[in-house]
Amino acid sequence: MNVMGKLTILKQRLQERYLYEWAYRSMPSRQQRYIAKLSKRKEIRVAFFVLNVSMWKYQGLAYLLRENPRFRVCIVLSPGYSCTQSQQLQDIRQMRTYFAERGMEYIDWRLEDGEPAKDVRQLFDPDIVFYSHPYHGSYHPQHCFLQFTDRLIAYTPYSYLQSQAPFNYDNVMQNIAWKLYYANRYQMADARRLARNKGVNVVVAGYPSSDVYLYGPSELAWKDTEHRRKRLIWAPHFTLANDGSVFSRSNFLMMADFMVELAERYRNELEIAFKPHPNLLSQLQKHPDWGYERTEAYYKKWQTMENTQLADGEFVNLFRDSDAMIHDSGSFVVDYLYFNHPVMFVTSDIERAKSYVNEPGKRAYDAHYVGKTLDDVQNFVDQVVLGGNDTKQTDRQQFYSSFLEEADGLTVAQHIYDDMVRSLGV
Repeated sequence: MNVMGKLTILKQRLQERYLYEWAYRSMPSRQQRYIAKLSKRKEIRVAFFVLNVSMWKYQGLAYLLRENPRFRVCIVLSPGYSCTQSQQLQDIRQMRTYFAERGMEYIDWRLEDGEPAKDVRQLFDPDIVFYSHPYHGSYHPQHCFLQFTDRLIAYTPYSYLQSQAPFNYDNVMQNIAWKLYYANRYQMADARRLARNKGVNVVVAGYPSSDVYLYGPSELAWKDTEHRRKRLIWAPHFTLANDGSVFSRSNFLMMADFMVELAERYRNELEIAFKPHPNLLSQLQKHPDWGYERTEAYYKKWQTMENTQLADGEFVNLFRDSDAMIHDSGSFVVDYLYFNHPVMFVTSDIERAKSYVNEPGKRAYDAHYVGKTLDDVQNFVDQVVLGGNDTKQTDRQQFYSSFLEEADGLTVAQHIYDDMVRSLGV
């Protein structure tokens, strides 16, 4: 890293410290002054910064905003800053296709041509910026929320917040944002307890993924279109160290060869979709025992075996039309329960996983089968997936009715849109 790069990082760190320690207090009044300026404008520009297709849950909101002549909506293609170039290229190509098919205006980034990150302020000059990640380093510095502290910052988590820990609620961006659109009263309570600003900017709007799961179009997602085999998803997380910490939960290294062998052994009974976390590709390419070539070969194997497929993009229809899932990804603990299919969470210590989550999180884990060992995984496949001995069905149904079922019949996108229009006075 050159001297200018180090100075940029140092400047950002100092700016974050200033915002977190002092400036967050003045943000509400600054934001109201900016809203007063917007009331005189004919056009309010809204930018969504998108990391990849699988984490994008806000198409419904983008459509609603676009239908209102007061808003102009633009998507910013911004693949994960810490990802390898091959993964960034894969993600940005998928995003181009996705947003072009939906007729969305977007700011491209020609990574394959060595183009630098686009200056969004210069190209679009947004008034409102939406993010789905609050963590430092998720986005390129040019696309970081620090570039927009004089505008209105909105944050809607891409996953269902469970962990009752400061990293989920007390980041710099969360304390200075205009709006934090959270799923329920449990998350609001956690924000009020853990955030430096006491969650004054939190609005309970529902979980955005529910719009996709409940109202998204039904499209073919499985290679075996006739459903001759049971459809099983394997969705490993990306944190390969697995040291027991909150951020480290993946069992991929333990399961990688086993799952391939399982697919080969059950080629007539199972169709298995390998649904890796979007960042797993980069982590494996960087891993000393894997690297680029081994990783590419492994992903290619899942694409080419007779009864398997690689699912590295949208996954709603993959979930909807599946029969079961095995995973260790925190964001899927709640998400897969929308579909009431048997699901196993792989961990050596489920009580540890439950110890740091809120009440919905605990109940969601209780609705899972637990795999401590590969033998447990094998038994789940034999007895539950293939044998049909599903003893957790009632638990899943109760979880859905208690935490996911809609009360007012409105979409989450509508809730967010209505709050924005009301707060802006447009």
